[in-house]
Parts: sequence; C-alpha cells; structure tokens
Amino acid sequence: MRFIALLFLVVFVGFGRAETHEGGDLDLVDLHLLLKQINQLNQVITRYQKDPSKHTEVSLYSDQRNELMHTFALQLLNTRERIGINIEENEKQQHALQKALLKSSKSNDIYTYFTDTLQLKNLEVEADMYGFLKKIRTSTDFFSQEKDIKSISASYLIKLETYAAKTYAVPDRLEDIKKHELQSALEQYKIKLQTYIDVLRYIQQHPKDVLAKSVIFNINMQWVLERIAGAINHIFPDMNGLQNAKILLSLGLLAFLLALRQLVTALFVKALDYCVRFTRKNANINIQEKIRNSILAPISTFLFIYSFDISIDILYYPHPAPARFDMYLGVVYILLVAWLVIALFKAYGAAILATLASRKNGFRKEVVNLILKIAYFFIFVLTILGVLKQLGFNISTIIASLGIGGLAVALAVKDMLANFFASVILLLDNSFNQGDWIVCGDVEGTVVEMGLRRTTIRGFDNALFFVPNSELAGKFVRNWSRRKMGRRIKMIVGVTYSSSQEALQKCVLGIRNMLLEHPRIAKGDDLDKISKQQLSEHHEYLMDRQNIVSVNDLMGYKADLFVYVDSFGDSSINIFIYCFSKSIAWEEWLATKEDVIFKIMGVVEECGLSFAFPSQSIYIESMPAPHV
Repeated sequence: MRFIALLFLVVFVGFGRAETHEGGDLDLVDLHLLLKQINQLNQVITRYQKDPSKHTEVSLYSDQRNELMHTFALQLLNTRERIGINIEENEKQQHALQKALLKSSKSNDIYTYFTDTLQLKNLEVEADMYGFLKKIRTSTDFFSQEKDIKSISASYLIKLETYAAKTYAVPDRLEDIKKHELQSALEQYKIKLQTYIDVLRYIQQHPKDVLAKSVIFNINMQWVLERIAGAINHIFPDMNGLQNAKILLSLGLLAFLLALRQLVTALFVKALDYCVRFTRKNANINIQEKIRNSILAPISTFLFIYSFDISIDILYYPHPAPARFDMYLGVVYILLVAWLVIALFKAYGAAILATLASRKNGFRKEVVNLILKIAYFFIFVLTILGVLKQLGFNISTIIASLGIGGLAVALAVKDMLANFFASVILLLDNSFNQGDWIVCGDVEGTVVEMGLRRTTIRGFDNALFFVPNSELAGKFVRNWSRRKMGRRIKMIVGVTYSSSQEALQKCVLGIRNMLLEHPRIAKGDDLDKISKQQLSEHHEYLMDRQNIVSVNDLMGYKADLFVYVDSFGDSSINIFIYCFSKSIAWEEWLATKEDVIFKIMGVVEECGLSFAFPSQSIYIESMPAPHV
C-alpha cells in the first residue's frame, strides 16, 4: 500500500527538476540533539523519583521520553538527518585527555584525574553511539530485516552495559565543594550512559520502528514535499509552503487511496476466490456473492482507516504521529483484522469444512460445527489479548494470573465445563448427529444443532428444546434415525371363535405370502444383497467386526417377518403379525402399513372369516315365574 502511495507521490509532483524555495528544506533535527533531549528527560525523571511529591509527574515525562525514542528510531535510516556528533573532534579530545591523565596521575592530583576520567568516559560513550549510528546506516539497506537491526544494536548494547558495570567512587579526601562537583559529574555520566542503553534497548525491542519507513520512502517524501512547498511559495510568497505542502499532499493522497480502495478490495477478493476455487466448483452463484459481500466490509473499512493513517503520517512528517494516536489506531487495526479473519473463516473456512464434510467418509457436520465455534472463541481471545498488549498491559502477567485464579474460575464455571466436555464425549461416542430423531427422557424430537454447552432439539409439536450436553451424556438416548432399512409394523388381528381350523390356517398362510410378496416389506433376500454391498463399501471397517457383532444390527438393517396364531383372547382368536417396511421414512411407513392392513382385510374375507370385536355373553340359569 505504501508502494502505491509512493507511486502516486511521484506522479502527483512529476519528474524533473523544479524550483525550490530558499526555505523549502525541512527543518530536520539531528540525532544527537534528540539524544540530548532524551537525556534531559531522564535527568528530570531521576530527580522526581527521589521526591515523593513528584511521583505523579514521572509517568508524564516517561511518555515524552518514549515518544522521543520512537522518533529517534524512525529517523535512524533517514540519511538527511544528521548524526550531530563530530567524531574527529571527539577523537582529538580523547587523545588530549589521555595525555592529561598521565600527567595528573604522576602529580597525584586526584580531583583533576577524576574529572578527566569522567570526561574521557563521556567521550568514549559518545564515540560508541556514533559508531552505532554509522554502522546501522552503512549496514542497513532496503532489504534489511529485523534480525539485522537487533544484531547491530546488541553488540553496542553489550559494550555500553560493560561500561555501566564499572563502579566509580568519589574520593573522600577532597573538599566538600570539589566532592559535590565530582558527585554531580558522576551522576550526569551515569544518566547519559543509562540514556544510551535505554535507546539501544528500545531499538532492539522495536526494530520495526527503524524499518517502518524505508530509506527510499523517506528520500522521496522529502523530495516531494520540497517541490510542492517550492511551487506554493512561488505562487503565494507569503504562505508557509511547507505546512501547506503537507496539507495538500495528505488530502490528495487520501482522495487517491480512497478511490483505490475499491480496486484493492476487488483484487483481494479475486485472489481469495482463486485460492479456494477447488472447494466451491459447483457452488451456487448467489452463495458465492454473499461470501464476497461478507468480506468486502472489513477490507474496505481497513483500507479506509489506513488511508487516514498515511495522511496523518504526512502531516506530522518528519516527526512521528503522537504515541497515543498510534496506540489507539493500533487497537482499531487489531479489531479490523479480527473482523476480517472471522469473515474469512466464516465464509471460506466454513465452505472448505462443509466440502470436506460432504465427501464420502468425511467430517461429521457436528465436528465441523464444533471446529467453527472453537475457532471463533480462539479468535476472540487472541483479539482481546492483542488489544490489551497494544494498550500497554503485560500479557505475560495476565496469562500467569489466569493460572493462579484457574481454580476459582473452574469452580465458578464447573457446569459450563461439564457441558463442554460432555459435547466432546457425545462427538466421540457418535450417539447422534444433527437431523437425527432422538428420545432422551421427556424430550423427543429432531436434533437441530450440537453446541459447546447445549444441544438444540426441535420437538414434533414444533417446540424448541435446549438440553444441556451433560444431560444427554448422562442419560440413555434412543436414536430412531440410526436405521438404514426396516421400520417395524406390529399388529394383532382377531377373528371370531366360530372360525374353523382349516380356514384359520389358510388365513395365516395367505397373510404370510402376501407380506413376502409385498414390494415395500423387507425380506431376508434384501438383507443378503445389502450385506454384500456393505462389505464392499466398508470392507476394512466391517471385516474387523463382522465376527464380533451382527453386521446387520450394527448398520441398522431389519427384515424379520412373523405371522402366527398367537393366543386365545377373551373374544377372539389372535393372529400375531410382525414385519418391517423397507423405508424408514414416516410417511412411506404409514402408506405401507395402510396397504398391508387393506390386504389383510382382503385375505380374511377370502378365507370366509370375520373380524372379532370385544363382546360378552350373559347366561341366565333360571327365569322367575311370570306373574298372573
């Protein structure tokens, strides 16, 4: 994105030489002056830390110091920024002080010797800082990485920490005034040394700040602003060309990037469509359009905010934007990235998982659903941690505190944890799937969704049940949908006691033959065909278990058929009929059962039998004599 903005800058201003106003050069501050300002803030912080009444102001000065170190890091690779340390003069002074130390040591002048030693140490520290700045500028180019910045800063940081490890004590034999002067000079040296150490540590911890803007980008930004400022001053001599150049450039760049937002978003979506094309070859065009629309909003918003970010950087150039602005803008970026990741995962991740679930022997829908929910949870947690870190909180301390309070949290959410682990157990046990018809206690219906805490079941009266997963894992579950073929038809047919034995046997045989010939009633031959088919499709799985369990019962196939005279009832001779329809669908089962009943009625009529119905016979032993 910055490369595109840079191209716009070149096009906007144009190539070739242009007139530059005498004051068109930016008022850049050298790096050594920034170091002095950081050192002055460290002196104030050190003094205020000793004064209890000033403790509240320490944080304010610390923030200012951090902002200056951030500015220092950003300007390291800006070659137009002077280092500000005269290394030749520094070396001359070091050579002179070394000679002076030899003289003062021979003359036994402790005060002069100690003063010259501190001055020499200050010069050595300055020379080392110059060496670091020179090294990092000569060794870093456009292709440098963070590890290169860390490596260079580490070597000089070790050298300065070695200086800090040495202790110096002011001699007690001196006068109080001289002793105070030496004590003050020693303290100033320690603060400067600590300032340089802090700066190097900051650079080592924030190498991105050094590489945030490449050398090429800074040079071109400088070049562009100079030419815009020169053009403005040429037309309007009384106006501040530099400030107006920043405003004009930021507004132009903002408009350009906002116009470019649609193109960048379209290219991003095209790239994503190309990457996941294999998962949605036969997908509905409307579904693809909805997926694209779901990710357009976060991408477009991200580019919109980023456009303002670049414009703000130009307005503050060559200095960085305020640290608090960058901090809160970082929070916005984290939230936008989380929004984009969730949208991508919801669109393409769900599509990929759904494709895998639809394949033969693929993931179960419940596993896909659980993976999505866990992924959303982790994205949420990582987003919260990222926001807290951006706001300055110590994430390591927060994570460590979670271990201390883990027991209390576990006790507080024990029911939630029980339900979560119950959902895992249900998935591992594979007791039911989404869409199955189950019965558990007083709840009966179709499983709608298995969640992390509860399972949603739609009852046959269209009521919605929310059952905790621990209840389902702890009770028996009857799964009516785990049937491949065979839904039971069971009935008792009663005929009158006036039926003859021959007619009754003919009726039983007729009903049995009718069921064996019925195309929608399961028979043994059907099971034999299905068993061979199942062994061919699930060979590895069934070959290991066919000698252990009943394969038909394991897979859910039933074809038992029984028709027998069963009992003598109170008012009928009962014929027991027991069979299974091929279809397990409720409507088809009802139609099959109805057809079987009609055919049974026909068989009974053909055999000359009559259906019995409950009746009672009353016998009167004697009648009373009639009254005359």
